[in-house]
Amino acid sequence: MTSSEDELELDGLPDVYERAHIGEHVTRYLTTGHYFYLLNGGNAVNFLHGASVGPFIFLVQAEILAASAMLARDELDPGMHEISPTDRAAIAATWLDYFNR
Repeated sequence: MTSSEDELELDGLPDVYERAHIGEHVTRYLTTGHYFYLLNGGNAVNFLHGASVGPFIFLVQAEILAASAMLARDELDPGMHEISPTDRAAIAATWLDYFNR
């Protein structure tokens, strides 16, 4: 997602998918043989606590890229994951180096 106006069209899902709230901002959609999770109801995650504009958005985008790399390596067991503290520290250090000049 890129903005609060870019949302997934979920209107047809209740006819096919059962919905379960897994956490405060996590919903699981389940049907026979298939399931997926949505964060923040399918809206942009950076709008959970209000819009974050400016350079802070690059922290979110960098974590999305790092998480995508984890998925691309196809080494994850089923379940919820987050990037490693090492990756998060590298992202933060790079961001601070660039924006704290």
